[in-house]
Amino acid sequence: MRSLLILLFCCNLFLSCDDGDVLDVELDFNKSLTRCGDAASTNYILYDTKEDPSESLTLLFPNNAQADRIFNPVNSGDMETMALSNSVSFIYRTYTGNPNDYICQDIPDASVSVNENYESQSGTAIFISTFIDDDNDGVPNDLEFDGDSDGDGVPNYKDSDDDGDNVPTLNEKPDLNNDGDLSDAQDTDGDGTPDYLDTDDDNDGTLTYFEDENNNGNLFDDLATGAAVARFLDDTVSNSFAVTFVRANEYTRTIKINVTLENIDLSILATDSFELGTYEDSVTY
Repeated sequence: MRSLLILLFCCNLFLSCDDGDVLDVELDFNKSLTRCGDAASTNYILYDTKEDPSESLTLLFPNNAQADRIFNPVNSGDMETMALSNSVSFIYRTYTGNPNDYICQDIPDASVSVNENYESQSGTAIFISTFIDDDNDGVPNDLEFDGDSDGDGVPNYKDSDDDGDNVPTLNEKPDLNNDGDLSDAQDTDGDGTPDYLDTDDDNDGTLTYFEDENNNGNLFDDLATGAAVARFLDDTVSNSFAVTFVRANEYTRTIKINVTLENIDLSILATDSFELGTYEDSVTY
């Protein structure tokens, strides 16, 4: 957090003072931004608030193609800039109560009102959007960036089933003690290839994919008569079945949007550069 000390030697509409008076303004926010608005909204608002004293910093901008690039970047590290204007506003406000009962509300809490409102008449908002994709399969991302084990066109770090056998990587126990060291990965047939990368887990000559007897995508419920383990882990049975089920792939993208304001002037705050904060969101694909 950063405190900004602003020295004012003039009066404004909200304060009466004599020439030479000094006003201390501390914009001491946590820089964790929240969003108002969604894909159906006319505008978005990114904001930061605090309750003691009750204040807010808000950045309003239109929902358009540029906003879509900000919230859904093509490349990690993409940057967008917006000039403050009639449609792009940076505002500092003080309130009589909790600002969170006011911002984003169609009908604001009647007990809360705005005391002071300062809007920058100039400046630029800079958005830098970064993201990390993670298939949440129990294998750390930094160990999956090289390769596409099953050749399905989906890189391992986005592939929840790395070997394409219809058994999710997570269910093939790639990290038995969850310590980030995959040396203890489950290897049912002991062939040196862990199950999550092995297309024939029990080495019975039938690919794991084709041991789904009831074709429902859950290979753990397919057991031979009298067997205690599923067919794909049982090397005593090797029946092959006509399987058509294909498991849909899912991965999560965590997006962080850092917002910096340059050359802003709120009358109580003029600065070349001010870090508004970071907005974080997760989207499942």
